[in-house]
Amino acid sequence: MMTDTDAAVVLIRTFRATCDKLYRAWTDPLMIQRWLAPGANVVEQAETDLRVGGRFELWTRGPDGAQHRISGRYQELEPGRRIVQTWIYDGPLDLLPGEETLLQIDFIPQDDGTSEMRLTHRRIARADVREAYREDWPSCFDKLEPVLH
Repeated sequence: MMTDTDAAVVLIRTFRATCDKLYRAWTDPLMIQRWLAPGANVVEQAETDLRVGGRFELWTRGPDGAQHRISGRYQELEPGRRIVQTWIYDGPLDLLPGEETLLQIDFIPQDDGTSEMRLTHRRIARADVREAYREDWPSCFDKLEPVLH
């Protein structure tokens, strides 16, 4: 059970896209490969088993050639509305390898035809790791905008 007292990173961004399209961007491996890596990193491979309890895995590569792996399990899937999934970064950076955090992504339609995406990243024990995510997620969202059009 998530509580408001959990250490969390909360980011809100409005996109010119439907909630359904945003949901697909988080769940379709071909769309994920186009945006879900921070900064100059690129997604080399994405796999999703889109069901509650199903796994997802991402393999990304940084400009230095280092390969990063992120994995987790889907806990809630409400098409066009919400995704809750665990998020485990497996290295090579030693900030938080193996630590299971929790992502909740809510999609909220707006009256003007846009959609608000609210990302809440919880269970991040260390302040330096929270700050790293707080800095990295917006660069992913910058890449997401053109994928939606």
